[in-house]
Amino acid sequence: MDRQNLQVYFFLGLIFVALVIVFFMFLPFLGSVVLATTFAVLFEPVYEKILKLSRNQRSVASLATILTILIIVFVPLTLIGIKVFGEAQDLYLRITQPNTAINPVTKIENTLEHNLKIFFPKLSVSLNLNDSIKSFFKWFTQNLGPIFSGLANILTSFLLSLLAIYYIFKDGARLKKAVFRVSPLPEKYNVEILEKVKSSISSVIKGNLIVAMSQGIVAGIGFTIFGVPNAALWGFVTVVAALVPIVGTSLVLAPVIIYLFLFDTLFSAIGLLAWSMLAVGLIDNLLGPKLIQKKIQVHNFLILLSVLGGISLFGPIGFLLGPFLLAFLSALLQIYPSLILRKKEVVEMIE
Repeated sequence: MDRQNLQVYFFLGLIFVALVIVFFMFLPFLGSVVLATTFAVLFEPVYEKILKLSRNQRSVASLATILTILIIVFVPLTLIGIKVFGEAQDLYLRITQPNTAINPVTKIENTLEHNLKIFFPKLSVSLNLNDSIKSFFKWFTQNLGPIFSGLANILTSFLLSLLAIYYIFKDGARLKKAVFRVSPLPEKYNVEILEKVKSSISSVIKGNLIVAMSQGIVAGIGFTIFGVPNAALWGFVTVVAALVPIVGTSLVLAPVIIYLFLFDTLFSAIGLLAWSMLAVGLIDNLLGPKLIQKKIQVHNFLILLSVLGGISLFGPIGFLLGPFLLAFLSALLQIYPSLILRKKEVVEMIE
């Protein structure tokens, strides 16, 4: 091995070691970067419009876009999150109560068993919903608890996300050029990969998560109107259910309507049924196609797995990080045929 090759390998080794060290140094802030990147992609059209209005003042446009994100996204989600967590804790405490008048699950069990015995006298049924529901809410509070208990860490991550969004908007063009300069791929493929990644993120977040969150919010409003206990909590559960293929929001709405029919009034049950069919259903049929239009589509079941897997692996930030990584993989798979397979064909023709 001559001296020149040795210098090249030594230099590449130094770069590799430095990259590994920097990666682990930045790893605790991965959630903030992913959050910032996601919102930068989603709000890029807003930034471009503000940039034109501000006569290409990038700093002003970046600050104005961050203010828009705060008003539209962060403040409402924080308030909803606090409400959902409080209701989950309250319901868990009531479920653990042995008193039937306080414990709603025991009340439901007794009513269902009584009705089943009326219609099927010879059928011996003993329902035990408490254990499974307790396990669910224990997992729920354990996973959402760190969001509200580690306020200092949350505030730090939040401020870092805002700073990252600001610099992505302000210096995005220079950052893109720097990445393209060190990439071994031709610029054509660099641009294609970047556009596919942006399109995938936009499709997954807008076409799936935003539709699911909209359905959950509208369902939560319906739960509040028709007197469903813990309306915000069940609205959140509806968001997750909306990602389940075929059944979707009916996974939550149907049991709630049955609950109102058994324990409330017929008017409330019929009212929520009508609300579910009109308000919640229209979001999926009208808003969904507009957001997914001309975007890369990823199956809802994969989105659901990415959300649940992301939360299990990365904690609460996994709600966005899981779909983000899935969108990135989807973009790379879209590029694969044009980049790798075409090169193979060229090599085979030469040989």
